[in-house]
Amino acid sequence: MKKLICVLLSLVTLLTFCSCGATEKVEITDEEIVALIDGDIQVGKYLYVYCPSTDWDNAIEYEGKIWYPVVQEGFETWDEWEAYIYSVYCGEWAEYALTNESYKNIDGKLYCDGGDRGYDLTDDYVYEILENADGTAKVKVTNPGIDGDFAQEYTLIMTLTDDGWRVSGQE
Repeated sequence: MKKLICVLLSLVTLLTFCSCGATEKVEITDEEIVALIDGDIQVGKYLYVYCPSTDWDNAIEYEGKIWYPVVQEGFETWDEWEAYIYSVYCGEWAEYALTNESYKNIDGKLYCDGGDRGYDLTDDYVYEILENADGTAKVKVTNPGIDGDFAQEYTLIMTLTDDGWRVSGQE
């Protein structure tokens, strides 16, 4: 009788564990979507529009180019920059941002080339969730641009990683 009870308890426990994994849906929340879109826009501004706050009076020449130390809190070291990029992106997208030629790791400090990057991005946008299940989401972002210029519409692919949701691509 004791063996039968042990076997039944084992089966119930096994079925409970199996059913939890089988029916669980992993979906991104609106708060996580907004944080990733905001992060993506901010990184876009840093990569394509302007540098974080820099110390223009302490430029250095490195590898034949003039570099300015970043003095914006939270981005003064390469490690802080890298952590920020990895908080928004994963995979190839993170690597692309970290190998951008406008930024340089010089002795552990973050430096920017200080160059203008051409156009501006607005923080205004609306989004629509196209897909959201099983650790992957596709979110269509519509950004009206500034005064109608540079309007954008694109789909971000967001992936659940061991560190949380990250942008992993764009369509």
